Amino acid sequence: MSKAIITSKNTNGYLKDSVLDLYTFVKENGFEGYDPYDGLNSEFTSWISKNNKWLKIFIIQSFKSFPINLRALLGIKKSINLKSIGLFSSAFLKLYKLTNEEKFLKDAKFCLDLLKNNSLEKKYSNYCWVGNSFKVQFPDDLGTPDVPSIVCTAACAFAFLEHYEDTDSEESLEIAKSSAQFIIDNLYMSDEEKSVFKYTPTYNKNVIVYNASTLGVRVLSHIYRYTNNKDILEISKRVMDYIVSKQKPTGAWFFSETNGIERMQIDFHQGFILESLNDFIKYTNPDNGKYMDALLKGAEFYKNEQFLPDGRCKWRYPRLWPIDIHNQAQGIITFSKLSNLRPDYLEFAKTIAKWTRDNMQDESGYFYYQKWPVITNKIQYIRWGQAWMLLALSTLLEEISHHEKQTEFHNSK
Repeated sequence: MSKAIITSKNTNGYLKDSVLDLYTFVKENGFEGYDPYDGLNSEFTSWISKNNKWLKIFIIQSFKSFPINLRALLGIKKSINLKSIGLFSSAFLKLYKLTNEEKFLKDAKFCLDLLKNNSLEKKYSNYCWVGNSFKVQFPDDLGTPDVPSIVCTAACAFAFLEHYEDTDSEESLEIAKSSAQFIIDNLYMSDEEKSVFKYTPTYNKNVIVYNASTLGVRVLSHIYRYTNNKDILEISKRVMDYIVSKQKPTGAWFFSETNGIERMQIDFHQGFILESLNDFIKYTNPDNGKYMDALLKGAEFYKNEQFLPDGRCKWRYPRLWPIDIHNQAQGIITFSKLSNLRPDYLEFAKTIAKWTRDNMQDESGYFYYQKWPVITNKIQYIRWGQAWMLLALSTLLEEISHHEKQTEFHNSK
């Protein structure tokens, strides 16, 4: 396998090696794997938990936290997660643009076909997806394979948008437009006080998950870029206005609110909000400077308070341990994308990537789940670790290539 991801002499070799080692692992495993939340995905664990919500949560959290993988012993099988397929699609398309190697485009098309064939379009009249093929119990909701979520639908919509941007596929653009319509028709809630998107169509309407709402805005912002639909723009602004109003003086956002009472949880979801805010500004070009102010302030909190200088992200601010692979991946993505604001963010994205590769990538190519001071949880979670890191590394390589081309252009003047 060729490792000539980018020919530029300035590109760090460790990134090319890392992304291709991970690519090989993912391909050899047929995109299948375990998930941190798959504890109920067996007849035995489903039977013993029955209708007890808190026992279900206990089982899921036990499997999620225990560093030894007992899933096979209890009949929990590996599965394909559609959210990971969406993330893989976007990563493969980025690798295709960087290399012009047809195998990456072929892989992306395979994943996109999988998404088309496994959407919930017939039930909801528009393209939408649920990531898990099993039930997941949360305190406020029971996730089932027949109820789509905004986070999974967004990840898949972004993959189709990237495919359209790379290949001019009108079908992919129409699928992304359909996903945006699903979000508006099934998840949008608005009154005199606030406008938000629900996590799922059946989600408790009194629970608002901030990052989920911004992911909906991000999808709509991309669609507005191609349609100039004023209704989409108005909805996007209303939702983003509410989310910006919830930013703390420090620059951070909490995770959610229930009946107006906020849940303080600060982790990788900050990156989701910042990335969404960045795209909202980029594609809707708002007149009000409050959005850029919120983005810059939030980015500084994210970098200076949630990360250490060596590239480690705190698990949940202000708590450091464990170092979590999803936190690491989102940091790479966010600071790569925000390098349009400050070039030094790209260097910090490289710092995060190098620490993660040196400390959390196995010799076989996959990335570990969590790292503690003494113990490392090395379970091979396909969505939480592998899909996000493949997207993170390919995004970083894409931004490096973009910045180097800009430098060459300016130097040629």
